[in-house]
Amino acid sequence: MNSPAKAYGKVILLGEHAVVYGHPALAGAIADGVTVESKPGSGRLEVPAWDLSVSANEDKPSLARAYAAIREALGVNETSRDFVVTFHVPTGAGLGSSAAMAVAVARALAPDASNEQIANAAMASETVIHGKPSGLDHTVALLGGFGVFTRANGLSPVRTAQQVTLVIGHTGRERDTKGRVARVGELYAERGDEVRARFEQIVALVQKGVAAVERGAWGELGEAMNENQRHLEALEVSCPEIERMCAMAADAGAVGAKLTGGGGGGCVIALAPGRESAVRDGWQRGGFHSFVTRIG
Repeated sequence: MNSPAKAYGKVILLGEHAVVYGHPALAGAIADGVTVESKPGSGRLEVPAWDLSVSANEDKPSLARAYAAIREALGVNETSRDFVVTFHVPTGAGLGSSAAMAVAVARALAPDASNEQIANAAMASETVIHGKPSGLDHTVALLGGFGVFTRANGLSPVRTAQQVTLVIGHTGRERDTKGRVARVGELYAERGDEVRARFEQIVALVQKGVAAVERGAWGELGEAMNENQRHLEALEVSCPEIERMCAMAADAGAVGAKLTGGGGGGCVIALAPGRESAVRDGWQRGGFHSFVTRIG
């Protein structure tokens, strides 16, 4: 196999779902993400973790349609190599695995493509998988770093007083980005004033979070995370497992905990300066797999 193409995973500290409607979100890259290696073949995409191998000519599953969208966006008709995907972050967890896969596949298919071309190809894939992506995931997967993302302006870097350390735990339930984005859309249509008001408050929390990160004021960042989680619960994108993990993190000394990504399952992030091991151990005792990582 050739040298692998790579892309980052991601976490959203503040602002998911509101970001779909053009509002800012605070997000950062996870160093581990996805790698894609190529080998002689016939143009197929292989995902050993899912026991799947698809061609771009298949209608199902969605992976095949996403793969076809990447190839079409790049104008590539590769029939001499197969592409093997390896995940280094949990999948279906809200950590940007599908976007990282799309970016890495695009890079493997077209090593000389520009960042703009790779981004367009990844967006086409994400639209197949998630329906109405914000663009945040594939932007962070492509560029890495840490900053504020908006649909209009992309990712604007934020200077951090020091790297942000998070405990990331999996609920054991696959996240439901497509379904939760659709549900927020329904709520927006049904109770627009309420949803818009919550989005405005989330925007203020993102601003508070940015200022806190720049100063290393972890208590303030944690408060913003906790309040953001309450809004996400009201927007019906949380679930009992997420709520339980947030409570367990607080009991173990975390200053902030919330879902990250689409919700409905997936992962919870906890900010617990000096108490990371206690949070991780508490989650492990509760049956939730977790790890500690630095973002950005």
